[in-house]
Amino acid sequence: MKQYLINRLEQSGFGSIITLLDYKTQISRCLKSIRMFPNGAEKLLIDTLLCSGMNEYRFIETNLNEDGTINLDKYDYVSVDDNILKKANEIVKTQPIFLENSILPKAQIRNIAES
Repeated sequence: MKQYLINRLEQSGFGSIITLLDYKTQISRCLKSIRMFPNGAEKLLIDTLLCSGMNEYRFIETNLNEDGTINLDKYDYVSVDDNILKKANEIVKTQPIFLENSILPKAQIRNIAES
């Protein structure tokens, strides 16, 4: 079973967005397992909606290390603009099974699914 999706974002200085899908797997463990092709000093956005909920801890900003791993030593929880929020919600919407089985309340699941 897949635990995450990686999509190009290229908005607001972010190169990619990683959407975590499996709320049962610890966020740091999932992030440590990800390897990407290093593309310079790429800034990443991590969407933890399905793991941590729709709150101030939803989005994490960090960088990709030179070896293709995610820098877990330096990160920030961030707020994003409406365009990125819309894109993040569109990505989550493409995964209805994970959305339905997330930690989100039914009203929030319905809101995202119908947006």
